[in-house]
Amino acid sequence: MSDTADAVIDDLVDDGDIDITSWTDLDGLPDDIDVLAAQAHEIFEHARTWVCQRAGFRPSPICLLAPLAELMDVLAAGFTEVEERAVADWRSIRDAVVATTADLKAVDQMVADWLPVVA
Repeated sequence: MSDTADAVIDDLVDDGDIDITSWTDLDGLPDDIDVLAAQAHEIFEHARTWVCQRAGFRPSPICLLAPLAELMDVLAAGFTEVEERAVADWRSIRDAVVATTADLKAVDQMVADWLPVVA
């Protein structure tokens, strides 16, 4: 293989990015998007569970940080709102990928139907 081909293969394998090198790669992209959306949900769930704990601000009745405990509910609501927006964005992107993939396949089939088959 050429150095260029080796570099392309290394990039596809090693960088962790989702690379689309063929229209057929689009078939698996919705599943990849679902994985990313699930990971985002886990991050927000972790934040709500562990970052937004009220108990940490109430170690004793005289703790000066106790009023901050009330803010944890506001912070948790903020995490929920950001998660809802992120999920909506992921859903929108996923729906667009599915629609675009269907359109590309339809155009490919239409072109294949119009062109003569060479034997």
